[in-house]
Amino acid sequence: MSILDAANKPKNILEMLSFDLTKFFADNDYCEIESKDIEGVFMVEFEKEFPLVELGMFDKVVFRLFNDKDNINGSNHINVTMPANPRYVTQKNAKALINSLYAIYGYDDDRKGEWDEADIKMFQVKDLERQWTIGNDKCVYAVKMSYTENHGFYLKIFFFNRLVEAIKKENEQSYY
Repeated sequence: MSILDAANKPKNILEMLSFDLTKFFADNDYCEIESKDIEGVFMVEFEKEFPLVELGMFDKVVFRLFNDKDNINGSNHINVTMPANPRYVTQKNAKALINSLYAIYGYDDDRKGEWDEADIKMFQVKDLERQWTIGNDKCVYAVKMSYTENHGFYLKIFFFNRLVEAIKKENEQSYY
């Protein structure tokens, strides 16, 4: 890998996307799709279509915002889900996604690396799942890819707001 390649290599999931997820609410082209009030936690889901198909499979994104009514000081969180359009779900696209996530984050939570024979079999029976838990202290977030018969193929970012916080910290440290 050349120095130029290393400089252009994505450092996190957000850099893999052409759409800037941090600007989800910048325009009013999203819609509220669900809200629930469950045991002191208020949850709202918003959906937006991507202008382009992302990572070969994803044409929309859903933001799920959680608000703990007992905690008004701000430790609420956001989960992001990108459900794949079924017509774009191919073994080739799934392999590319797993290998890209491995290139960024390394081994997943189950110590699996790049796409392998087991992944092929799990993809064929629609029982494929990979998760990377990243960070430390208060900046822990997770990236999960899953493909099941019931839920289809999707990519999730748990604690999206912590990912954004971790990126800000990284950028601040790189200036010193």
